[in-house]
Amino acid sequence: MNICLLFWILLPAAECGSHSLEFLSTGRVQPGSGLHFEQVTEFDGVVISHCDSGTQQEHFKPVLESHNLPGTCEVALNDAFGALKEISKFTNHTLYVQRRRGCITSDERLESAFDNWAVNGEGFIQFDAGAQKWKALSPSAEMIKDSWNNREARNHLFGQFIRRYCLEMIHQIKLREAEKRTDLRVFANPVDRTKALLKCHVTSTDKSVRSVSLTEDGAPKANWITVTGPLPSGDGSVILILTAEVPLIHTNIYGCVVQTEDRTITVMWDGNTLDGREILSTSVSWTQILGCVLFLCVLFLICTTALVLKCTSKYHYSKCNI
Repeated sequence: MNICLLFWILLPAAECGSHSLEFLSTGRVQPGSGLHFEQVTEFDGVVISHCDSGTQQEHFKPVLESHNLPGTCEVALNDAFGALKEISKFTNHTLYVQRRRGCITSDERLESAFDNWAVNGEGFIQFDAGAQKWKALSPSAEMIKDSWNNREARNHLFGQFIRRYCLEMIHQIKLREAEKRTDLRVFANPVDRTKALLKCHVTSTDKSVRSVSLTEDGAPKANWITVTGPLPSGDGSVILILTAEVPLIHTNIYGCVVQTEDRTITVMWDGNTLDGREILSTSVSWTQILGCVLFLCVLFLICTTALVLKCTSKYHYSKCNI
């Protein structure tokens, strides 16, 4: 039986006319070493550069073919350290601040622009690029909101960056053509002696991938099936995981199938876990059950035959004595 789960149709961003550029930065208080900063830049969900406190220089990834991105993250670093110092005055136990800013375009026009801050992982304050005003996301951000809203010149620069410069940068970014590859791994983790969680782990850069499915070659049906993803992996590929609860029986019964535009990839489960441990050998298989039944049947026939022969011998002995 083949259960097909359609999960997504990936279209290149150039085809649908939509792109995103995000600058994800973190400023933190490092105990014993002062302030530390890191920034990752993503284009269409792909990491294209990284910047840290040590160099304050952007380290661009080989995936970039062309761009007009800033070569330094000094301004973003100063923004993060300044926010850390200010926010610490109004909140207790401030360990780190996170900033997500950038823009999304559609058909070469600005769709949305954003500049959001979080403190210790919780939403704190966000910027309205149109009104150039800040909105508090928590009660502790009210004082910061009032202070930041009074900085009209800075807010104007923030608005220009995400509404104008971000759009200009997007138009100049081009990624290298990624080689099409699809990797499919099939393994399982035992739940108990009778069933296991079978996983189909798909990693693909092929945008023509359409579906992943569980194949059950004459085996009992899976108890349930779920699909997680697709999730971006940061290198231009996506990850998809199909999970199914299956009975522990023979190998080469359950497998996974991935369909692309020009080929079908099928991998059968070999009975092992992800680290190569065999789990079927410790489970009760249908062959073992059948073997036990046959053994009991043979044992029963032997005992019955012996009993009949014994009774027959006694009968002949009694008859002879008479």
